[in-house]
Amino acid sequence: MTSYDAQAALDAIHHHQQQTRDEYVRHASSGTYGLIAALSVFATGSSVDLPNPWSLIARLVGGGLIAGGLIVQCRQARVHKKTSVAGALFSLWVAAVVIAVFVASVIAARLAHLPNPSVLAGAVAAVATLVATYATRPLVMRIAKRDDQG
Repeated sequence: MTSYDAQAALDAIHHHQQQTRDEYVRHASSGTYGLIAALSVFATGSSVDLPNPWSLIARLVGGGLIAGGLIVQCRQARVHKKTSVAGALFSLWVAAVVIAVFVASVIAARLAHLPNPSVLAGAVAAVATLVATYATRPLVMRIAKRDDQG
């Protein structure tokens, strides 16, 4: 094997690794799954102030969207990889930010004496979820690249 052949093989490996990372990030940051996550955040968040039985229905819809979205996302992924500590912590951080946006929105809506403040807060948190889906894509790419490098 010549040095040119060895370099060409390494270049091909790096190219395939980049394709794998791109596919992983594309799937993880998909707009479809971001929309499902946003709808589940809205349904779950808005259930706080709704009267019964609508509160229970909204919670069930939110839980069903979460479970169904996770199952579909995992089964349709073309690329599977182990979840790293950094990836898990990042996901928890994003979830904490969305929850903080929801709580701050509920507080602001209650201070403004709006009716059903959790419905408005759920909508704001849902928009924050959609924004996070697209805004965090470069960070997800960086985490995926760092995980691959060991």
